[in-house]
Amino acid sequence: LSRMAKTQTPKNYLLSGGISRFSRSAVYKRKALYKKKKFAAKPAPKKETKEVKGPRFYPTEDVKVPLRNRKSPRPTKLRQSLTPGTVCILLAGRHRGKRVVFLKQLDNSGLLLVTGPYKVNGVPLRRVPQSYVIATQTK
Repeated sequence: LSRMAKTQTPKNYLLSGGISRFSRSAVYKRKALYKKKKFAAKPAPKKETKEVKGPRFYPTEDVKVPLRNRKSPRPTKLRQSLTPGTVCILLAGRHRGKRVVFLKQLDNSGLLLVTGPYKVNGVPLRRVPQSYVIATQTK
């Protein structure tokens, strides 16, 4: 009793246009590949050879000499119209347009120290550049 040899066709055969019957994810699910562990093939051990690398930075032949700074720090000049106690008008900032009293010039920065006084018009002690101030004749 011989059976006729039946040609085997794969379950995921090709449809027209080269498209397979089941998608890649369907085959993954059918074969239960998510259950099987993947064993990565170990790469062959490489012979360790040290390459001699050159330096990453090559200095130029001429060494740069820093330029001489000819400017010497001088204290900023105070405008003649500004003397302690002079009433000034602020030109910029939060309190622009307000009249303030000039107290003194600060040594380090050359800024002016001005105040409202705070009780009178709400301007606290502030440091202001000379260019942001108009001096009035009122003292």
